[in-house]
Amino acid sequence: MKKLFAVAGLCLMVFFAMAQDEELTNLNYNPTVYRANKKHLPGNQHRYLIDKGIIVVNSTTLSLPFVDDFTTNSLPTVNYRQQHITNTFYNVYGTCLAVEGVPLILGEFMNDSSYTYSYNTITHTVDSTGQLPHSFTFFGPAPSGCFTQTPQTMQYWDAYYRYTFDSLGNKLDSVKVTPDETIYYAPVIYFADEEPGKLWFDNYAYINNTYPINPPTIGVATLDGLNEYGLPYNNSTNQTYGTADYLTSKPINLLGLDTDKVFLSFFYEGRGLGDYPDKNDSLFVEFRDIGGIWRTVWSDTGYASIGMAPQKFSQVLIPIPDAPLSSTYFHSVFQFRFRNKASLYGNNDHWHLDYVKLDKNRSAADTIIRDIAFVYPLPTMLKNFTLMPADQFIYPTDLRDSIIVSVHNLDPNANNNPPATDFTKAVEQVYPTQAIVLNTVQQTFNAADYSYIELDPALEYMIPNTPNWPVDSLVLNTLVTIDPADTRAANDTLRHTQHFDNTYAYDDGSAELSYGLTGTPGIKKFAYEFTLNQPDTLVGFQVQFSQVEENVSDLVFNFNAWDSLSLNNFLFVDDSTLTLTVDNKKPLYVDSVNGFTTYKLETPLLVDRKIYFGWTQTDSRRLQVGYDVNSPLGKPHMYIYANGRWTTSSINIPGSPMIRLIFDSNYWGGSTAVDNLKEENKLRIYPNPTTGIITINSRFSDVTFEATVLNMLGESVLTENNVVNRLDISGLNTGIYILNLRDVNSGKSFQHKIIKTGL
Repeated sequence: MKKLFAVAGLCLMVFFAMAQDEELTNLNYNPTVYRANKKHLPGNQHRYLIDKGIIVVNSTTLSLPFVDDFTTNSLPTVNYRQQHITNTFYNVYGTCLAVEGVPLILGEFMNDSSYTYSYNTITHTVDSTGQLPHSFTFFGPAPSGCFTQTPQTMQYWDAYYRYTFDSLGNKLDSVKVTPDETIYYAPVIYFADEEPGKLWFDNYAYINNTYPINPPTIGVATLDGLNEYGLPYNNSTNQTYGTADYLTSKPINLLGLDTDKVFLSFFYEGRGLGDYPDKNDSLFVEFRDIGGIWRTVWSDTGYASIGMAPQKFSQVLIPIPDAPLSSTYFHSVFQFRFRNKASLYGNNDHWHLDYVKLDKNRSAADTIIRDIAFVYPLPTMLKNFTLMPADQFIYPTDLRDSIIVSVHNLDPNANNNPPATDFTKAVEQVYPTQAIVLNTVQQTFNAADYSYIELDPALEYMIPNTPNWPVDSLVLNTLVTIDPADTRAANDTLRHTQHFDNTYAYDDGSAELSYGLTGTPGIKKFAYEFTLNQPDTLVGFQVQFSQVEENVSDLVFNFNAWDSLSLNNFLFVDDSTLTLTVDNKKPLYVDSVNGFTTYKLETPLLVDRKIYFGWTQTDSRRLQVGYDVNSPLGKPHMYIYANGRWTTSSINIPGSPMIRLIFDSNYWGGSTAVDNLKEENKLRIYPNPTTGIITINSRFSDVTFEATVLNMLGESVLTENNVVNRLDISGLNTGIYILNLRDVNSGKSFQHKIIKTGL
């Protein structure tokens, strides 16, 4: 568990060996998850077959083997169950409710009737009025398996008092009638269908490929201090601590397998590229017995210091106990789960899980997994950026000389007898025209422990029509596959789509840490260097703000741009090269599109070949910007202004602050004319290219459109009325289309070019 931030800050500064004016810190939330799921709903309870404490999920039962390497996401979708309620029961009670973990309240009731009393001052008698009964849903007296029983409808009346009155009708005394029943009950429980095709019951873990270091296969499940919405479980103080995430399997049928040597195995790593778990932080594995009780069968604690956190995955094998405990776990709805205890106020104390396998006919020595898989996703094909505008791109100068793709053979005997494995690599241009950039190359390599496939974009890629440059946008799809003799095909394929549009970026869109400037009050400045291939027009920028130990949404600062910096010159006054100031801004946390806050310049700025973009602040608090550890491209271009001079950044962890520059007004959906930025009702269409679902973002929330999609021959291939903010084109073939949108209220029409991809 992390201590007070004053202590944590000192540890981080020593631990990262940074200068006093800069600091990297753990994120307080996960912008990737938050931007995907957006709203944080209350009541995050963790239950067996109970979601959010009041939703009972009708779950199917799985059979062995159970295997998940997290290459794809097998967790249920956030909010799926809330949207698929099938039944509702009120005033629910039963003996097993407390065992199932349902939050209950206590009530006292009568079996037949109850009364309210009043004094009749005319007849001088006490009158009684019968109360109406309450309907209860009773799931029976069984101690477990509550919701497998047929419910009964019961009638109960509220407990009541008898009163004595004086002659004026005033109550003198009261006597409580002994209640017939004292019941713990849930006011309401919903029943919902499960999401089909999933392996896991809950969705608190974060499935990703950006946090782990050398995972067994591409993709891991990360347990941290954040809920499924990417927000802290409890950030009321920076000392909150307790159980955070769960990763719970769906029910698995183990009935009759008590002599078949069933083992659970998995790989785990503490920290990775995230935050290391402290000694007080823990990872648990728990089995659910036949009585519904979760029992801890394995655990591990964190580390005393960051240097003690091994940057590698360890494998664990756990037997399902047989005789004399065979009846405990070998039943038809067995479950296992991972659970962590962590600081609950931020994105910290990371444990990464990979290759979870539950199967029979195993032993404690069964560590061999016969699988050959990719380890990391394909990176950008660009040499200096992750994204760059199409009309700035110079082929082949801006392409990387080499891309190394890691392949892991999980069989530990691979070094003695590496198998021959086929692989292919291919690149296709899907816009502005469909064309082959790299014809499919088929080769073979000997899959040892780790092997490497190389792509050489600058040498191998042949992008057509480059003499006719520039173009407004370019889209390239890369596909790399291996063909090993194993049964898990998902981890044998890598895809990457490279967009060339209007944005310069050094980051890949994922923030693992947070970057900011620290120090005593005074002027603090950060500058980020961008070098263009030719003059262009800056029309906007994007920033991913990150909350760390405090929300600084009221921190006022200025965005600035300089056309040059004079480094290490004490006499230099940087205001002489200041070309742009955007005054008095405040951080805006995570918009609804992609986690970045987007700013449009009121007056576009002509940039020659180089620009330094950043911010100026006098507030002593840290303006917190996402820091992408997976992309080191931005690190050589970071500068700070401290002690009266500009110096290069002293941060010693390679990465990229998440600030992006937007050039050319095409970004806003208009023509290339800068004047179009002044139009009031601009539309944004994203993602584009898309595999199916298009989001239509209008400045006004109550706009309804008539949508028509035309192919390149001008033929209508799709027409939809009453379109508000989403359009599904998944039924169309891969290709380029024209989307016409007509505002049904104003009659104004908008036209956009869209690209449908098959990847």
